[in-house]
Amino acid sequence: MDLRERVDKYIKMEDEAISKIKISVPEISYFGTMAKDFMDMIKNYYNDALYFYKKNDLVNAFAALNYSYGWIDAGIRLGIFDGGPDYKMFTQYK
Repeated sequence: MDLRERVDKYIKMEDEAISKIKISVPEISYFGTMAKDFMDMIKNYYNDALYFYKKNDLVNAFAALNYSYGWIDAGIRLGIFDGGPDYKMFTQYK
């Protein structure tokens, strides 16, 4: 798989992941603020990835996707996001 195919795959995977995750803590709590901040980081890195992709800068697109997905998995593991029972898409405790 070449880099473009890999980036395309991760963009599709991240689209699906972002559509699945839901904030699972009260919005007005400290953790709600943290969840919003995490979501902002996820979207910012994801948008950076799309920007780099459009510029044909595949290395930076791939890096930004990995940062974005790292925020998703961190939020899932902390319990501030609920990704459902998908243990393949998200790094969850069993």
